[in-house]
Amino acid sequence: MFKYVLKRLFLGLDNYRNKVYRDVFTDIVRKSASFCGKELKVNGQVTGDLSILHLGDHVNINPNAVIMGKAPIYIGNYFHCGMNMTLISSNHNYKGEKIPYDSTHIAKEIRIKDCVWLGHNVVILPGVTIGEGAIIGAGAVVSKDIPELAIAVGNPIRVIKYRDSKRYYSLKQKGQFY
Repeated sequence: MFKYVLKRLFLGLDNYRNKVYRDVFTDIVRKSASFCGKELKVNGQVTGDLSILHLGDHVNINPNAVIMGKAPIYIGNYFHCGMNMTLISSNHNYKGEKIPYDSTHIAKEIRIKDCVWLGHNVVILPGVTIGEGAIIGAGAVVSKDIPELAIAVGNPIRVIKYRDSKRYYSLKQKGQFY
């Protein structure tokens, strides 16, 4: 019985500590982003230039996210991502006057629409738009636009199927969000 009580006590402290960390990380992103909607939840460290972020409502970011680039990154409402998400909105200019590249950057904004879910270790490259309701599988490198409701995987990214649009829009109309 004593071991059970101790175990529950430590689990409770662990949950409390995790909530405190989540609140700290959320506060950092909220204060650093260009725009932040309501109900942001950041479950771990986010590094990079957070000032280029524009976050919608009910955004959920998991640990070890990296935000890089010179162009804005727009994330819509009800966004969820796995761990180790990387968003890169600019790249070096390899066509410049020096090799392997020069000091200029080619910046292209990233747009992630509402209700998008990214798996663990997803990388999104400059200039990409991910359509509403899309799902990006773990480990994908998104180098081109993804249509709405698409389920896409791999490197290079490819659409493997689509969500049931009738069901998706029915749930959306009923306000069934997680």
